[in-house]
Amino acid sequence: PGLIVAIAMKKIKNTMKINLYEKSYNKCVFLKEVSRKLNLNTEVIHKDIFTVKNIETGTIMSRAFKPMPVILNLVSESFKKYKNIIFFMGGSGKKILSETLKEWDLDYEIKKSLTSNESFILNIQRIRKKI
Repeated sequence: PGLIVAIAMKKIKNTMKINLYEKSYNKCVFLKEVSRKLNLNTEVIHKDIFTVKNIETGTIMSRAFKPMPVILNLVSESFKKYKNIIFFMGGSGKKILSETLKEWDLDYEIKKSLTSNESFILNIQRIRKKI
């Protein structure tokens, strides 16, 4: 979703910089080329996000990247500071959220998707692993 957000930010003349982490060299080349051609305010970082520590950021976004608990563990262990986490949830999203809530305390809001009645956007402000 990073490139889409960068395009939207450019359209509304917001100068927010979008950091895109990608471990694949070929995907990095693609992301850089699209960003250059569209003159987007992005930084493509050729690293495996699981190897980076003490990250400070605003919003973390994920769509079909890794299972939700894996991403929450990543955020808990590697992000020193963040504002919120946005997940784009598909048809099985309610089941995934229900299972995740067995292991995690989350402060979150659910927003209805504009593209599908079964999908939704999950905006998480705070995470805490249950003991």
